[in-house]
Amino acid sequence: MESLDAKMLELLEGSVELAQKVSEYVIKSGGKRIRPRIALAVSKGLGLDEKDTLDLAASIELIHTASLIHDDIVDLAEKRRNNPTVVMRWGPELAVLSGDFLFIRALRVIASKRLEMVDYVAKVVEDMVKAEILQEAVRGTVHLDVETYYKIIDGKTGRLFGASFALPAYYLEKLFWRELDRAGTLVGRAFQIVDDVLDYFPGTGKDRFKDLLNGKTTLPLILYTERYGSSLVEKALREPTEDNLLELFERMKNAGVFREAVGIARDFVDESLRKVSSLPFESEEVVKLVSGYFERVFAKFENLSS
Repeated sequence: MESLDAKMLELLEGSVELAQKVSEYVIKSGGKRIRPRIALAVSKGLGLDEKDTLDLAASIELIHTASLIHDDIVDLAEKRRNNPTVVMRWGPELAVLSGDFLFIRALRVIASKRLEMVDYVAKVVEDMVKAEILQEAVRGTVHLDVETYYKIIDGKTGRLFGASFALPAYYLEKLFWRELDRAGTLVGRAFQIVDDVLDYFPGTGKDRFKDLLNGKTTLPLILYTERYGSSLVEKALREPTEDNLLELFERMKNAGVFREAVGIARDFVDESLRKVSSLPFESEEVVKLVSGYFERVFAKFENLSS
């Protein structure tokens, strides 16, 4: 992905020195790059030229990077990818401004490609923000319904995956761009469900129980409380000792809710790829990329849960 990172850094040239320094710090810290990789695969299947392909993929990743900076401010996160977060290294003021800068630079690049795309991408970002606001509104709510949970994760994660699938087709004025958007949103939903499951397990490289301790009710917890009530959950939140957290984890694991949630994610991936495969473009590389990614993620879950 060196060419993608180089393109992202190129798009930041000419900015205020400190803003560029902060942005480069985040970009060079790495990441899965699954969203721009999807955009690259879709673009290839549509026959888009290399410059436009890289511009669109890099813009998607700039938006994702901006959202991570802002997420870390909200969560007061200390580390991301084993590095200090922007908010911890430079403070909240510069972190907010840096995230804003990346959003605007991405929109400017998209506008330079085709002005009508700005409205679509701006709506995607708007939905991401609305979902984060909804998540804050229900933070600490143990008895969250599944529909609200899906609304949150479709907005904060699914919508940008949708754009990763759809933006190249939108740019080329393909009538099936909306179907690609929906397929991408389902992939994003599955991505977030698995991420929420892995939050409970050790050995993932992330702070264990972070979502739970931050008051975020995710699918495994919803499935558990629907069947067994919330008393053990409330105890773990009221007294978040290692013993209480591990007792909750073992109860949830024995109840099978982690495996059930992963099975639901798998179904969403399958539904998405069936939709993609039915569309009139060369989708083999997209299907291979997405299915390969989730095969590895599901295998990771199997290893951790065994």
